[in-house]
Amino acid sequence: MRVCEISNEKDEELVWRRFMNLLNERMNERHGEERGLFIQIDYSATPFFGSKEKKEYFPHIVYDYDLLKAMHDMLVKQIFLEERQKVAGEDLATLDFRAVRAEPEGGHKRGEVIELSEGQKILLQIGKSKLEQLAVEFRGKGINKKPVLLILAENTKVADLVRDHFYTLTDEHGLPYDDSQVMLIHSDLPEKELEEARQRLDLIDDNDNPLRVVVSVLMLREGFDKKNICVTVVLRATEADLLLEQIVGRGLRLMFPKWENPEFYEAKREAYWEIRSNKTPSNSLDFLFIVEHPGFREFYEKLKEEGYAIGIGDTSTRSSTGDLIPVDAIADRIPRFDIGWPVQVFDSAEKIDLSKIKPEELPRYPGEFSSLKKLVSGIKITDTHMGTGKKVKTWELPNEYFDFAFFLRSMTNAVVLEGKKPILSGMKAEVAGLIDEYVSKYCFGQEIDFSKEENYRILNYSPVFDHIKKALRQAILALSGEIVYEHHGRWGRLSDVPRLMIRESKSVPSEKCIYPLVGYQPKGGGFERGFMLEILEPSFEVLAYSKLDRKHNLKIPYRDEIGVLRNYEVDFIVKTNEKMYLVETKADRDLKRPEVAVKIRAAMAWCEQASTVKLPDNLHQPNEWEYLVISEGFFKQNRGLSFGAFKDAARLLREQLVARYERRLL
Repeated sequence: MRVCEISNEKDEELVWRRFMNLLNERMNERHGEERGLFIQIDYSATPFFGSKEKKEYFPHIVYDYDLLKAMHDMLVKQIFLEERQKVAGEDLATLDFRAVRAEPEGGHKRGEVIELSEGQKILLQIGKSKLEQLAVEFRGKGINKKPVLLILAENTKVADLVRDHFYTLTDEHGLPYDDSQVMLIHSDLPEKELEEARQRLDLIDDNDNPLRVVVSVLMLREGFDKKNICVTVVLRATEADLLLEQIVGRGLRLMFPKWENPEFYEAKREAYWEIRSNKTPSNSLDFLFIVEHPGFREFYEKLKEEGYAIGIGDTSTRSSTGDLIPVDAIADRIPRFDIGWPVQVFDSAEKIDLSKIKPEELPRYPGEFSSLKKLVSGIKITDTHMGTGKKVKTWELPNEYFDFAFFLRSMTNAVVLEGKKPILSGMKAEVAGLIDEYVSKYCFGQEIDFSKEENYRILNYSPVFDHIKKALRQAILALSGEIVYEHHGRWGRLSDVPRLMIRESKSVPSEKCIYPLVGYQPKGGGFERGFMLEILEPSFEVLAYSKLDRKHNLKIPYRDEIGVLRNYEVDFIVKTNEKMYLVETKADRDLKRPEVAVKIRAAMAWCEQASTVKLPDNLHQPNEWEYLVISEGFFKQNRGLSFGAFKDAARLLREQLVARYERRLL
């Protein structure tokens, strides 16, 4: 299909509808009555026509996840209006941001564009300066990300002038901008150049590619979503909400997503809430800077009234990365302070002895079977006319397929599968037998013949089905708390991660770690800070330690209280003469959470298995591992104790939490 120019959004909507109707007709022609259902699901960032009082939303919206929610959830960049009151002595409020035109000729309303105005050049200078500021700071912090500047011109002539203007400028290294850094793309380019430009655009997020300035008109308002766009300069006057949102939308994709760069997440959260509190943000990671333009002022004020957190101000004197700094492992420290751990291979299809489950000990259903039969047989469905309230028809749900054999198959799959993933491989027959015995003899406190329809229909009642599934899964998971590990595998080490990014203001100096600075949790991290400064650093028993980062890849697999497989990441790793320790620091309020005891059991099992794995010849540390929990309340009451004294109390707390989970007295 050839993309054509469309005069306005209404025409574009009509073209879309005509195309869908055409597809519908073709389906009828080819398949007739056997065509089946034809449905189209569309995703749009701008589900409306027009603007302001003429703004009209699409009538077929099923769900609206708007930009406000996406910004609050930090799934897109935060928007910042970069404004400067004066640049080179000029007051932005008095400048003309339209291109300079010649006098009109031949009855034309406007003359030909002849050059960029001073206002436009100032906007370009602000955008260029912000781009270079970001690039310098990223390089200085060792962040391998390339910020990109997107410039949107009012027409192809202005776009050409912008490109030529950049060729007269120098970058932060004093080198002139050239074709390797600047790219022009618009519909008036020759077909060959346009195709080359499109191919270059596909590589714009490649951090090793020098291209970092893109000049366009309207070609990139849809279908162009690149994560490296950090600065946008708009050299066109428009009051159309649709166009403004399309322009903003081109740069909203995250440059530092949490799943790729977790070390930046807390700093980003802090900056977001600083904007919400009308403060200048301490950093601008994952910000989209829109250089101030008169056409945007009303648009942004409107967004702020609707609840959007829009930052406004001059960030030229602020560090875009805040106090994030790279911390490198010191080579001379590695032989003495490096720590390793086994990255073990485990059997996710756990080896479970189902004979240990006693059906007579599983919980009974909280209801009498005779009452259930009356309840379920009495369930009817009534069709009611909404307009008049008339009850038109009463009927029973037909039962053409459900019997006890069907129930056993369904329940077995519900117990042994997690989605499509098996949690018990090759054990369906044993599980089905266990279900049969439990349901037929013990679930309802009596033996029941489920070959009869009057009885087996009760098993199709959702509360009964859910009770049986929960009872069986919990019993099986109680046997599978320990993951079965192989006693060999690759070893991970702290030194495998030679550089970490940390918040300088949220770190402490260390003499017992391969890293000279060790970070701690930005939010509520005072406990971790005190533990390092007052326990780990001064205690002679501690030979080496580190706060573990996600990059260190020490993850303990476990199943949470409802059976979902997850990874547990422990806070600290500590080396002493006698043992290796994994240490979790917990706030008192978190100790009662059910997942805490589940994680403890998984970590204890991990340590038990890790203690059986042979150490590499070049790793000098104890072979035995132990998991400890230290609560904030105990730490505050016993700040003067050494690590050796703390570990004894931590053992007691660990056992108390496990006993509480297993409902034992200790």
